[in-house]
Amino acid sequence: MTQSAPEFKVLQSIAFLAVVLQSSLLYTMNQGNVLLEQSLIMGMLFNLAKFSAPAFIFIVGFHLIRHYTKQLVYKEYISEKAIHLIIPYFFWSILYLLTTNDLITLQSGIKSLLLGTAAPHLWYVIMMFQIHLLFPLLCTLFYWFQKRTENKKDIYKYMTFFACLYFLLMWFSSHYIFNGEKLTSSTILHYTDRSFLFYSFYFVMGGIAAVALKTWRLFVIKHIPLITILFFILFLFINYELFSFYGANSIHLTVSTYLKPSMFLYIVCEIIILYVLSIMIVQRRGFLYKTLRFIGNYTYGAYLAHLFFLQLCTKLLSLFTLQENTILYALLLFVLTAIISISTMVICSTIPFHTWITGPSPTTKMKWTKVVLRKNHKKLFKPYI
Repeated sequence: MTQSAPEFKVLQSIAFLAVVLQSSLLYTMNQGNVLLEQSLIMGMLFNLAKFSAPAFIFIVGFHLIRHYTKQLVYKEYISEKAIHLIIPYFFWSILYLLTTNDLITLQSGIKSLLLGTAAPHLWYVIMMFQIHLLFPLLCTLFYWFQKRTENKKDIYKYMTFFACLYFLLMWFSSHYIFNGEKLTSSTILHYTDRSFLFYSFYFVMGGIAAVALKTWRLFVIKHIPLITILFFILFLFINYELFSFYGANSIHLTVSTYLKPSMFLYIVCEIIILYVLSIMIVQRRGFLYKTLRFIGNYTYGAYLAHLFFLQLCTKLLSLFTLQENTILYALLLFVLTAIISISTMVICSTIPFHTWITGPSPTTKMKWTKVVLRKNHKKLFKPYI
């Protein structure tokens, strides 16, 4: 499995940008005073960007299964992931807790760190780390099934069976746990939205892409017309669900939960479409590909930090009279937040121990400073040379 797959880096960057767009739209909608037609458009944009977290899980599944070796030492693996993932998570979580307007006690602070509630988007880290904790078991199960699949039909059969089980799980979640409103008083069930089990299908989908990359590419490209048609039908349906839940005059974006059957089918279609789009971007090797590949190096730290910078950007935009046009305001907030988040991670990557802030990212060498110093050195000492 040495075949290169640069499209996953592109998809990762697109997923990060979708996260920032969701946060920008959610913040803008929560401010109120949004015109009906603008709230409808923002609701549709929010649903378009809803694929982000499942796409990240799909990518994680691909990379973990693809690079798995039986020589892996579990203790060393978990230690490495804790340094790269948990330390930056703690750093940004504590920063969010220190900058919140709510009263934080030691007990509530520890609870926030353990449950990923210091900021709305941090649940993903708690869920993702479960994947790493279960990684050897997941790989063992995955390769156990792989040995029992002799051809493509077997893969489709097992995948269809698992998809049906997952569909039933989503049905259970949307009918008995959360559908836009809490449907249970069970504290444990309230936190199923950060349980790996409830996102396991996307991991399996990524694993299948890893062990049969060529077959996976051929499959998605062959079926992209049908998947695109299904995507548009499901897009209309989930928007209908969003707008009809409380009525078009009272749109709550939290109704668009990941954990319901319609959203599951919709997101699978959208991930496949964006995967094919990522392949096309890679094939062109243009400016867009280079930009997304660059962003992909810093997505984890930027993901953790983006809500902090979003709050700063709202203060900057408050100096201008933009809030009357809420769509323009949300899009400007999205662009500024994305640029500042990535730029900050690039700058932080120049300092020692930057992975404690940025997570896994390349160390940036400030070559331009060396050039300037060299030129100044020559000018200064030229008379003496």
